[in-house]
Amino acid sequence: MKTILLTLGLVLSYTASAQWTYKTIDNGFDDPYKIAYTAEDDGSWLKLENIDGEISFYIGGGYTCDENLTVDLSFMVNGVYKKYSYDASTSSDKDNVFFIENLLNANCLADFKACSSVKVRVNDTTCDTETYEFKMSGSTAALNFISKE
Repeated sequence: MKTILLTLGLVLSYTASAQWTYKTIDNGFDDPYKIAYTAEDDGSWLKLENIDGEISFYIGGGYTCDENLTVDLSFMVNGVYKKYSYDASTSSDKDNVFFIENLLNANCLADFKACSSVKVRVNDTTCDTETYEFKMSGSTAALNFISKE
């Protein structure tokens, strides 16, 4: 009985701390592919997607602008903010902002894996500057899920 309760407790604690949602997408046209994302209450989300072995890291669901952007990332790692800045591009519908084309080669990879949260600031000159914050518990597991073929 103790074993069952201990196992149940571990499963519940893992589920409670997991911030990422994992899915395999099969749209009927392309080969099925994996995504992982973490969302906030305002309708915005961060997403990881494996495209031909490169892991794209981007934000969507809440930002639109017609120009090229700069994105500042501030990862909370062991109580310290680790800051990075990337040139970004938007999707054709202007709803997604792509800031890292291949996370596996990015200089922030170690901080991505170790962070508990991330603040994302989308900077531009003609649209409003927006700041988002996401919980990142389980980032290494999300990256491992996306990385596996």
